[in-house]
Amino acid sequence: MRNPYNWQSHNPRVQIPREGVNQAAELMRNNGSAVLMGGRGMGKSVFLGQLKAELERDPGTAVLLVDAPPAALTVEACLGFLAESLGVAASSFSSRRLFDEYFARGDAPERLVLLFDEFDRYAEKGESVQPPGRGFFNDLEASRRSLERLSILAAGSIGVFIVRDVLGSSFLARALYLPLRPFLRTDAEGLIGPFAERRVLSEDVLDALFLASGGIPALLTYGLQELWKLDHEATADDVTAVYRTFERKYREYLRDLLSALTDPRLSDAPLRVWERIREEPGSIARSELKAVLAPASGTLQLSLDDALFLLEVAGIIRLDSSAIRGDPVIAHPIASLLHLSKDSAPEGELRTQFLADLSWLLARLHRSSADFFRPGRDRRCGRAESSGEGKRLVPESVFSAHLALGFELLDWRTEREAQRGSGRTDLLLRRNGTAESAVLELKIWGRNDYQEAHRQVESYWTADVVAGAVVQLTDAELPDWPERYYRECLEGLDATVETMTVAESSPIRARFRCVSTTVDGLKTSIDHFLLRLPRRA
Repeated sequence: MRNPYNWQSHNPRVQIPREGVNQAAELMRNNGSAVLMGGRGMGKSVFLGQLKAELERDPGTAVLLVDAPPAALTVEACLGFLAESLGVAASSFSSRRLFDEYFARGDAPERLVLLFDEFDRYAEKGESVQPPGRGFFNDLEASRRSLERLSILAAGSIGVFIVRDVLGSSFLARALYLPLRPFLRTDAEGLIGPFAERRVLSEDVLDALFLASGGIPALLTYGLQELWKLDHEATADDVTAVYRTFERKYREYLRDLLSALTDPRLSDAPLRVWERIREEPGSIARSELKAVLAPASGTLQLSLDDALFLLEVAGIIRLDSSAIRGDPVIAHPIASLLHLSKDSAPEGELRTQFLADLSWLLARLHRSSADFFRPGRDRRCGRAESSGEGKRLVPESVFSAHLALGFELLDWRTEREAQRGSGRTDLLLRRNGTAESAVLELKIWGRNDYQEAHRQVESYWTADVVAGAVVQLTDAELPDWPERYYRECLEGLDATVETMTVAESSPIRARFRCVSTTVDGLKTSIDHFLLRLPRRA
């Protein structure tokens, strides 16, 4: 069976019905106009294909899907291309003439629906002194308002605001805005159907896929495409390798995904809002976010609502309220490659760099903590529950794989389950080809052998190891957790235990440093991090 996944195709063999298609179809059946908003990789073209298929089920409805504007970006060229596509004589004056000729034909449908992809390109100047978006779509809007048999939908992102604010648009003033959002976990489960005929994709693998891709359809499909090629049953570690390779092979794709929203020549408003939410998510006063936008820059002066909307449809933040105009704004970054990315810190001594990067990554886990819970199941029917009840933290192996991906993006070389001493460590890390290494063990409080983590790291210690860490995670509210951790996990050790200072702003609940000596006489210094991951809805 050939690979059913192709992350770069507009017509994928495996599709998930997109939310909003039925709403858009009903609007198109009633002389409506709409704008589909979504970032790169969010599936705008697939949505348009699904909408076209749905509308073509209606007798008497014709659908014209325009994939892109003509090469010569002028109003005249756009009208000529439309006329040619409809099989009527071109008019350089208005679309109304060509629509009148189209509907006057004996075989004319009862309704014509125009679907335009790549709307942002209509905001480019091309061969025109001014971009053709304003003139062409305003002309189409005038025809739609006078012809009840015509409906229009266009798909884009930041170009919509360029046309709206810089050029002015009667089309956009009346169009219904339809946001595309990332896939839910249930959508991801639906995509893996073809694997059932070859091999099993475990829950751990699906967790890791979802956390690395952020539910962005193109990135999720890429992961499935690459896992399909394996000759063995996939693991969470394979997912780490897949997306590490993606970041290195398609770095420009990820950069372009963000630059379309944050190009300072247009506006840096989304970038400023993104950085604020990324560093301190949760409940944020609107006045604080508005202050982040000042002073405004760029030629496109986006409002706070515009910036939030663009970040949401790009699949990089989750707004917990359905109304983005709420005060305070409740927003969190979505766990993904994008949330893990940053410019690497300056080179330093390996142990110092390891602990600094680990602290940074743990903060990222905390800020997107809701994504690290598997949805609960309604025991009566097996469906996922919508509330937080019944949710459970993903397994330790998934956390380890996600941290491994984060370290890889920070230029560490990682090994999962590497043979060290008398066992296998969760993570073995090296940097810049040196022989020195760091080891990391991750546990979930109350599960498995969580009390033995320190002794396990000690047993992995060899002459080349210069740093070690234990990460303990919980989703429970434990007021006395640091004290309990010390009593249950550290008090009986033959080690010097130091309680480390944790910044008030840090999500790390407590940190201990244990200095001990192994049975082989090697001195160890192992840092213990306690991190609670709250269940934010």
